[in-house]
Amino acid sequence: MKKLYVVPLAAAALVLAACSSEKPGSASPAPSAPPAQSSASSAPATSGGDTASVDPCSLVSAADLASYGTFKPPTNENAGGARLCTLNKEAASASESLSIGIGVRDTQGLDSVSDAGNGKTTGNVNGRKAILAPRPPGGCLMALELSASARVDVLIAGGDTEKACGTAEKVADIVEPKLPKG
Repeated sequence: MKKLYVVPLAAAALVLAACSSEKPGSASPAPSAPPAQSSASSAPATSGGDTASVDPCSLVSAADLASYGTFKPPTNENAGGARLCTLNKEAASASESLSIGIGVRDTQGLDSVSDAGNGKTTGNVNGRKAILAPRPPGGCLMALELSASARVDVLIAGGDTEKACGTAEKVADIVEPKLPKG
């Protein structure tokens, strides 16, 4: 993976819905995955079907995140234009809290990732176009391209922003191989 580095900027609210008309580049369409199990499985997605069939909870599991601690069972919801799967770390204190969200955006591509005033870095994860956008205080978004008009977001909340972006990069390395290939 090409590492993406960011410098934490002024504090702002953690923004999970990231949309703007800014266009950092052009994306190439990629096919998407067939229906996946709704359990917190780590089974990879395969090509075919449309992005609506990509289950965000199939892209990462508590077992995948064991190096970060013990996580509660995932929760599913629709939020901010994404189908979202959230895993929250079982933490003894607020300083140990960590929330990891995987959001599938069926109608928003990388061109709609906002920088929330904190900058964003364009790069790739295992050859897939990606954008890293810090969300101070203590949050970060890594958006992975599915097609010109669809993406998967890795959302991290907890710790400082630089640490959250490092975690977002590591979780994106887990998620990317499970995404449909183009």
